[in-house]
Amino acid sequence: MSTNVRIEALTVHLSGTRILHELGLEVPAGSFVTLLGPSGSGKTTTLNVLAGFAPASAGRVLLDDQPIEGLPAHRRDIGFVFQSYALFPHLTVEQNVEFALLARKVPRARRRELVAGALELVRLPGLGARPVGSLSGGQQQRIALARALVFGPSLLLLDEPLAALDKQLRETMQVELKRIQRETGTTTIAVTHDQGEALSMSDLVAIMNHGRIEQVGTPEEVYRRPATRFVAEFLGDANLLAVRSGRVELFDLPVRGAAEGTTVIRPEDLVLTERSASAAVQATVTAVLYQGSRLRLSATVAGHEQPLLVSAVPGELPETPSPGDRIGLRHRGGVPRTLLEEVTEPAPAADQLADELADGLAGADARPEPDDAVPQPSFGAP
Repeated sequence: MSTNVRIEALTVHLSGTRILHELGLEVPAGSFVTLLGPSGSGKTTTLNVLAGFAPASAGRVLLDDQPIEGLPAHRRDIGFVFQSYALFPHLTVEQNVEFALLARKVPRARRRELVAGALELVRLPGLGARPVGSLSGGQQQRIALARALVFGPSLLLLDEPLAALDKQLRETMQVELKRIQRETGTTTIAVTHDQGEALSMSDLVAIMNHGRIEQVGTPEEVYRRPATRFVAEFLGDANLLAVRSGRVELFDLPVRGAAEGTTVIRPEDLVLTERSASAAVQATVTAVLYQGSRLRLSATVAGHEQPLLVSAVPGELPETPSPGDRIGLRHRGGVPRTLLEEVTEPAPAADQLADELADGLAGADARPEPDDAVPQPSFGAP
């Protein structure tokens, strides 16, 4: 059965340093939520407090409205996949997966049934007798996941679960992790530093900074509509432009929100056009980086201190620009928002997030694409 998670004013001090600052987060039942942020932002500490591996200095953690902060780790009904997988090298695959069942004194016949089901779930049937050391990295990751799920936990925690895999296998396992989470319906909280991983797997992403959550939203929301300057700069490439009198000065665009401040224009929001085109901003190409499916340009604009980053599809251009070429740039369309300099509001309540998430999953194909949506985010060089 899916479990909702609520974290209230969670504060953690370690060695005299405050790691978490009254952190609050609502995780709807059955969702996949990722904690994303730079090193030292408190992601893993949050996960360890949830698992019972680290004490909280203040605040509460509730599963289905029941507080668990006083319970030891083995009584929290939580599955945990460690970054190193933490498999037992002297045991077979089956013995590793059934470890949690032995601790719960599950009868032998039932253990075999559950282990077989868990291995089937991760698409590794028939490998129970193999030593774990003979498995590939991707297979070991699946065994660690099977061990965490075999007893039917209320909550699954993933600590950088794909960090040890190469790029191609990591992308394959992103799809597999999401499939398994969907099939089991287990509420899942993951920690990662990989932005693309968080956006591709998650129902909701919580962006953390200095022990606080800056923004919680769907992957599209946090990328396309960042709430703060930090979120805008942290997620992908960003052109930060001045807003004056309710308009983006460089492109003379109207904005939502405050009339003065800063907004973000993503590289894929900019379109190369003829220099003579109406409303085109004149720029000079300073660098060109070919990335296969994308072409990443850097271009300077007279009177603008920072170069603009532009992401284009090579096939859409009549010819590839070169450094020194003069180009025209225009905004693709949509209304940008003025960014907050820091967090001023708490994360949305659980029922609001649950409603938005349910609406999104049920009607993703039926809803019209927002006017500021673009096909592909830009994350710089691979």
